[in-house]
Amino acid sequence: MWAMVPSGSKELVEPDYASLELLFCASPTKPKETTRPKKKSKEVTFISPKKSLLLSIFLKQFKCSNEEIANMIQKGDRSKLDAGILKQLLKLLPESHEISKLRSCKEERSELAAADQFYLHLLEVPSYQLRIECMLICEETQILLQCLWPKAQAIRTACETLLTSHRLPVFCQLILKVGNFLNYGHHTGDAGGFKISALLKLTETKANQSRITLLHHILEEVEKNHKDLLQLPRDLDFVSKAAGFHFDAMRAEAGDNLKKLLEIEKRLFLSAEDLKIQHTKFVQGSVSASKDLQEELANIEKKKEELADYLCEDRKKMSLEDVFNTMKTFRELFLKALQVENQERKEQAAKSEKRKKELKVEDTKRLKAEHGKSSIFRKK
Repeated sequence: MWAMVPSGSKELVEPDYASLELLFCASPTKPKETTRPKKKSKEVTFISPKKSLLLSIFLKQFKCSNEEIANMIQKGDRSKLDAGILKQLLKLLPESHEISKLRSCKEERSELAAADQFYLHLLEVPSYQLRIECMLICEETQILLQCLWPKAQAIRTACETLLTSHRLPVFCQLILKVGNFLNYGHHTGDAGGFKISALLKLTETKANQSRITLLHHILEEVEKNHKDLLQLPRDLDFVSKAAGFHFDAMRAEAGDNLKKLLEIEKRLFLSAEDLKIQHTKFVQGSVSASKDLQEELANIEKKKEELADYLCEDRKKMSLEDVFNTMKTFRELFLKALQVENQERKEQAAKSEKRKKELKVEDTKRLKAEHGKSSIFRKK
């Protein structure tokens, strides 16, 4: 493209250089006076670079001075110090060698790095580590109680529902009779009961007709003769909600938290008077609330044993999670078979019956028409 028009050609267009210079020339500017920045004196630090960086990042989130943070710890003010922040702070506390170096430091505080300055403010707070631990355990207990109480109540309700539902044993008796009838003459026949997990096998037993299982057949019979049993899924609603809660893990977590609280309570008893006044009420309140939760979990343990006896399961081996998950899955299978699969089969059967009637009518019409034709032929 650049070589297509020769340099001496009349077709070349020249710009107006004078107007260009007038409009676009750079205005003269005074040279800036450059002054060398004063070299900042190197900050003194007694903390490793990695820890100093982590501490600096940690302190920046507060958007307030190091002294204010230390004051919050001294006053037990948890408004800006949640459980996560307090855990981080405990990991970043000064170690013994750092403390000794900072206390023997002769430099001015302003000459120290920000992280070192924070440590100096912190060291001025009596029993700062115990104060932080008291704040943390109270925060953690509050979170734990808010999480575990609803779960504990759901588990207790689920156990009581299974123990008091009058429909569940009636339905299981029906299943037992069906099973004994089908297994008549075999070693599994004439059974006195079955494991509750066997309810999930009702869909595995197939009929000699396509897409029909033992559960479908039983529910059809229930619809005809035992309509009250159709409300069984409603009885199991609370049980389904408790499925997925791990009772043993809840007990272990609550036990560990109470152990920490009691340990802090002992240390607090031996601490300074101002610290006792500040934290004893909160710690004792947390201990009391945790003991209430432990009592509730102990009551659930008794319900668990009662439920194991009721279902003829081994007390030591039976898991509440397994029972609840089994009942939840059974409830879903029950509803699916009742509301979807059996309904679909009814609709298909109705359509098939309707089609048979239509074919029958068509056959009748065809036969009449053929009979009419044959009569005409006979007259002739």
